[in-house]
Amino acid sequence: MLSQNLKDLNQPSSSAEEFLRNNELTDFIQNNVFSGILKKKLELCESEIRLWIAGCSTGQEVYSLAILLKEHIESLNLEQEMDFKIYATDLDYDSVKIAGAGVYPDYAFENVLPNILNKYFDKRQEFYVVKKEIRKHIIFAPHNIAKDPGFHHLDFISCRNVLNYFQPTQQQKIISSFHHSLNEDGYLFLGQFETVGEFKELFHAENLRWKIYKKQLVAERNRSQDAGLHAIQDRSAEDKEKQDLKDKLTEANERINSLQTKLEQIHMDYEGKYESLKIDSYHPILFIKGLLQIIKKQEFYKEEYAGAMLIELRKLEHTIEDFMRDEH
Repeated sequence: MLSQNLKDLNQPSSSAEEFLRNNELTDFIQNNVFSGILKKKLELCESEIRLWIAGCSTGQEVYSLAILLKEHIESLNLEQEMDFKIYATDLDYDSVKIAGAGVYPDYAFENVLPNILNKYFDKRQEFYVVKKEIRKHIIFAPHNIAKDPGFHHLDFISCRNVLNYFQPTQQQKIISSFHHSLNEDGYLFLGQFETVGEFKELFHAENLRWKIYKKQLVAERNRSQDAGLHAIQDRSAEDKEKQDLKDKLTEANERINSLQTKLEQIHMDYEGKYESLKIDSYHPILFIKGLLQIIKKQEFYKEEYAGAMLIELRKLEHTIEDFMRDEH
């Protein structure tokens, strides 16, 4: 069984990279999702399947799906030639480079059967490299799903453990854009704790356990009306979110300036003992200032950066309070 062959292909860094470890999920994708896509392609006399892995990380999920799909196509002995293309994207450029290289340590393949390993990977010392035979089907590229245009005429989109990093209004836009990108009866695969939210009219749940949805056709009139309503709601919610974030950034700037002033005063008053405090305060200040710059420039991960910044601010404030308490 292919799911057994591939169950340890991925390193255990996230559920999206581990999903082929689960035989039930793998079998469902193979026997329901890929079979459904292939049936539709044959009915339409089309010869290419198009997939998009949005948030591909370092590529384990991408290659796993590519191998799973290729093995499934070959097992059917189709008279009609069938090819496939996978768009694999991620916001992080370094992850995209790693994924594109397709090089993984040998311990990631301990339980992969030799026939699959030899067919799709070349051994290079203590690493395995993805063969051109499977690599040629994949296009890797940096991409921000919240800002950049999506791909079109897709049969399958996997976007696992990514939506949770966006604001609710952005999540709604992304889900709507996925619906637009998918062909009729196309599939959407989300992470364990993600859903299509209020857009249940756009997607039918094929398997709620695995968060696999199928595109539903929506009347153009309703879609247009919904789009207008959501646009008004989105603008209102976005304005509030932006103002909240602006207020937090203003507060953070004031707090870091206040802390900087306190540190300078401590340096003057307690120069002999300042070095011990500097060790605890210097790097947090640089870190916090760096996060402030990142948050101002990027729309992605704002809440996560802000959260990390506030943690460091609290640490720094406590350090100064403890220092002053000891001195007095």
